[in-house]
Amino acid sequence: MAKLLVGAGMPISLDDALLLADLITILPFVVAFAVAGFVAAAGLLVGKSWSDDVAFATAIVAVVVGATGLILLTIGRDPLASTAAVRSMSDGIGIIGSFTVLYLFIIVAVAITRLPRRISTGVPA
Repeated sequence: MAKLLVGAGMPISLDDALLLADLITILPFVVAFAVAGFVAAAGLLVGKSWSDDVAFATAIVAVVVGATGLILLTIGRDPLASTAAVRSMSDGIGIIGSFTVLYLFIIVAVAITRLPRRISTGVPA
């Protein structure tokens, strides 16, 4: 939508235009993660046994990609970096870091649900 608005003549700063170009480049990956997350969430809501596997796999891929992105941004070797200002790099680290931590929480949550449960009968041993 933003690309259409900018194409129609909406004024935008150079930094924002570069950020928009970067975001459009990775849009297919964002959509793929969104679809996988939606499928996993829908499966969890209806109690499908495969849904936690989808959530776990999606989260693992997201954490690996996020950690790699953070490392590349930190050492200054981001292959997708635009020529925008330093503020853009700080924003990128914040965004990628937030999503990486979010997916780490998903991994922990799914792992906790997979732990075996001890059932107590209330009778002392």
